[in-house]
Amino acid sequence: MLSGSNFPLDTNFLCHLTKKETTYICMCDLCKLENKTEVYVEEEKYIILECDSCFVPMAVWKEHTMSLSKEDEVMLERVLNEVAQEFYQLNEYYIDKNQRSILDHLHWHARLGSRGWSNKSNNRGI
Repeated sequence: MLSGSNFPLDTNFLCHLTKKETTYICMCDLCKLENKTEVYVEEEKYIILECDSCFVPMAVWKEHTMSLSKEDEVMLERVLNEVAQEFYQLNEYYIDKNQRSILDHLHWHARLGSRGWSNKSNNRGI
């Protein structure tokens, strides 16, 4: 809730509202990224860093959105896989694209284990 208001705060609305103006003030934690943990890769459009909740590699698209072009999606997944291969070494992992706590800002985790198949194996041509 915002300043004692009886209405829940819609971070998606606030991010889009301020983008259209000259100032960019956003309440979304992934837009702000105030608590950066270990940063593996940072580019203009995205960042790959350690998730401060589950301590695994996480890709965050810097723009407040849930949809990417196919080209951007493939590129982001490729870079997250590169980081995850280094992070997990020989252990199996998968890319989790399920938004759990922040539902309106695209972010993916590279998690230990498998979900019926391994991105690590698939990306190496095995």
